[in-house]
Amino acid sequence: MKKIIKFPIILIIVALAMTACEKSFNDVIKSNPNQPVNVPPSLLFNGVLNDLYVAPFGDDEKWSQYFLINYDYYGNDRYDFGSGANYYATLKNVVQMESEAKRLGLPEVNPYSALGKFFRAYFFSVMSLEMGDLPMKEALQGVANLTPAYDSQKAIFQQSFAWLDAANTDLAALIAAGDNSLTNDIYFGNDLSKWQKLVNTFRLRLLIHLSNRAVDNADLQVSQQFTTILGNSSKYPVMTGSADNLQYNYLYPTNLYPNNPGNFGYDALRDNCSDTYVSLLTEFKDPRVFVTSEPARAYVDSLEVSPASYNVFVGANPGEDLGSMYIKANSGKYSLLNRHHYYDGYTAEPSIQVGYPEMCFNIAEAINRGWISGMTAADAENWYKKGIQESMSFYGIPQSGDLTVYFLHPGSSLGSYDTYTVPVDFTAYYAQAKIKYDGNTTTGLKQILQQRYLALFRHSGLESYFTYLRTKSDPNLKSLGGVPVFGTGPGTGNSGRIASRFQYPESEKTANTSNYQTALTNQYGGNDDINGIMWLLK
Repeated sequence: MKKIIKFPIILIIVALAMTACEKSFNDVIKSNPNQPVNVPPSLLFNGVLNDLYVAPFGDDEKWSQYFLINYDYYGNDRYDFGSGANYYATLKNVVQMESEAKRLGLPEVNPYSALGKFFRAYFFSVMSLEMGDLPMKEALQGVANLTPAYDSQKAIFQQSFAWLDAANTDLAALIAAGDNSLTNDIYFGNDLSKWQKLVNTFRLRLLIHLSNRAVDNADLQVSQQFTTILGNSSKYPVMTGSADNLQYNYLYPTNLYPNNPGNFGYDALRDNCSDTYVSLLTEFKDPRVFVTSEPARAYVDSLEVSPASYNVFVGANPGEDLGSMYIKANSGKYSLLNRHHYYDGYTAEPSIQVGYPEMCFNIAEAINRGWISGMTAADAENWYKKGIQESMSFYGIPQSGDLTVYFLHPGSSLGSYDTYTVPVDFTAYYAQAKIKYDGNTTTGLKQILQQRYLALFRHSGLESYFTYLRTKSDPNLKSLGGVPVFGTGPGTGNSGRIASRFQYPESEKTANTSNYQTALTNQYGGNDDINGIMWLLK
């Protein structure tokens, strides 16, 4: 017979109460008051915005062949790439930002959720441009999936377009409703209309990156997307001027431009301009060279000409041996970064991440390629011309008049300059055969790409490097060797080759091994090869 033991009800209640107290006490002693469980979405938003910023004066500029380091103690100009950018931690903050917005009671569609879609498209596409296929659909799930499968590069771009389209729709609805719940915006001062313009302008950039795959992948709808966006400005507003730029502004003394009086003595002579950049400017008699670069001192002296002459601006071959480059630079045979423009103060110029001049050239390129219904060579020329003018305006160069040129004497301190005057006439500049738009031809396309390269000097991270890669493999431009042609040599490393991609983060090799190996087999013959050709470039 089964024995039944009875406990008084009061003992059961006391036991349960003690258990509850014990649990509560354990929760208390395990909590860390210095580690918040919840944070405002605006705080996470601000962190994501800062992660979006790519500073000048780093490897991106060397790999885009704008300027070069000549002092091997601090680095080199080689293309022996390691891992690409890893923005997964940033993307996890995007997910948390969206969750925190909902926790505070914001509606399903709110500024943080709308911009979360943009951030996903931005960071996933940048990583894909560097490395190829990536974990995307199964990523960001935390412990629910620690080994996410890789999505194809094509799928990443398609999903990015879907995110951007949804972000545009959400932002339009929020603007119409007068939503003002966004805070802590360091770029646009919480102006959702500027964010909406950015979303559509960035979409045009991503579409341009598909130039090699637009024809053989009809499902990408590159032409249709361009036509839809530019044919309906009320639904898909884009940037209308440089005031709409996504740019990082420097403030003294809180955040300083990377080149400033504080590091002048260390860095001003250890970097010099690249021939890839400077030679285009001098070939075109382009006044931007006087603002961004300095005359090579040795040639000013030996030729006995004014520093306001185009003949004395000389860049180094990016592939030159570093020891040789150092000797020549310190002998005054190479142009340096313009010390008046970049070192004379602490805030120099804003760093553009996505800008209006680039958008102008992207639209001109799309028209040149026949992607936009109803637009002609005359439309392409208008956008091309506008891009040049906006770029020159950024540097304070007048359409017509005198430009003051500053030249620092050897051994002089900052602030001690000789000044010269350079006459500027945009009409005469544009009339040059090498500049005036050749029409929707291969030469016209080359002109657009050259001017785009000049406009992105010190801006937009690796954008010019990505453009070189896609134009080098473009059937229409392959004979040119890329636009512009990148210099190579013993200083290039990687057996004298410009690397085509970055490797995957080290953590993928150890924590997601099976999916990592599958991705390499599908793309690069099983090797994490920096010279492997990703889908986008085939």
